[in-house]
Amino acid sequence: MPALAARDWLPPSVATRIDAITRAAAAAASDDIAARIDGLVEQNRRIHERDCFNLNPASNVMNPRAEALLSSGLTTRASLGYPGDKYEMGLEAIEEIEVIAAELAAEIFQAKHVEIRVGSGALANLYAFMAVAKPGDAIIAPPASVRP
Repeated sequence: MPALAARDWLPPSVATRIDAITRAAAAAASDDIAARIDGLVEQNRRIHERDCFNLNPASNVMNPRAEALLSSGLTTRASLGYPGDKYEMGLEAIEEIEVIAAELAAEIFQAKHVEIRVGSGALANLYAFMAVAKPGDAIIAPPASVRP
């Protein structure tokens, strides 16, 4: 370290903070860095679950069961396509979760239409569309049968 180039556009206080973290990490052994990251993860959990409460809709505490499910490996596989017509094999369990979750969400929110996708490549695609498309833009997706 440091591998990142200097960023002249940063406010001085931000650059100072980044430099201090970089210097401390550069002086540490790999095992110490890994232990530091583990400690910071625990510190973050403690701060946000016990020490403070942010009144920001984007900063919320997840239901512990939902958080455990999402960290169980469900989000490491893309879940592209509808249940029964996925683009990859081995997604039978995820398909069933998607169908059950959609039915539960429809019941809870009294909705007629719900689309559930396990957070993965489907969300990455959504974010890409959100970044480059505007409401009303046409998006063309060829059917799976014409994929190379």
